[in-house]
Amino acid sequence: MAIKYALLALLAEKPQTASALQQQFIALTEGTQTLNIGQVSQTLSRLERNNFIARAGTVRNPSGHQVEQYEITSAGQELLTEWLERPVIRAMTDRDELVTKIAIAATRPDWDLISLLDTQRSAVLSQLKELNRQNRKLPQQRTAARLTIERRIYDLEAEARWLDRVEALDAPTHTDTPEGQ
Repeated sequence: MAIKYALLALLAEKPQTASALQQQFIALTEGTQTLNIGQVSQTLSRLERNNFIARAGTVRNPSGHQVEQYEITSAGQELLTEWLERPVIRAMTDRDELVTKIAIAATRPDWDLISLLDTQRSAVLSQLKELNRQNRKLPQQRTAARLTIERRIYDLEAEARWLDRVEALDAPTHTDTPEGQ
C-alpha cells in the first residue's frame, strides 16, 4: 500500500504530527503493517513539497518538544479521492520468485520439479492451517486483522490450485518459445 495515501486519509480527519500519524496507522492496521517514523517523515516531506499537505502549526508532544502538525490541502483531498475511486491492480511486471524458481526448474532435468512443487504445496498448506486457526479466533467484522488474514488465506488457496495446475502441465520442449518471438 502506498503510505502517502494512508497518511492523506488520516490527515483528512484532522491535522496531526508525524508521530501521531505513525501511531494511528499502526493502530488502524492493528499492527499487521509496520511503519517507521523515518518513512512517515520522508513521506510527509514529499507530500508537502508537492502541495498535498501543509504545515498547520506546532504542538507540544508528550516529552515537551515542539513538533510540527500537518493538514491536508485541497490538492491532497483531490489526490485522496482519486485514489479511493481507482481500483488496485497488480502489475504483471512484478517479479514473482516462485514463478521464476519453477520456470527455471522446469527447464533443468537435474532438478526435481515435482519435489519443489510438493515442498511449496506443503508450506502453503501449513500456512493455511495456521491462518485459519487464527481467523477462527477473530470477530466476524471487517477489522484490519481479519482482512489481512483472509486476504492471505485466499491468496494461498489460489497458490495451491496454481501449483496443482503447474504440475498438470506438460514439460517444456526445447523448441517451445514464448508467443511472438
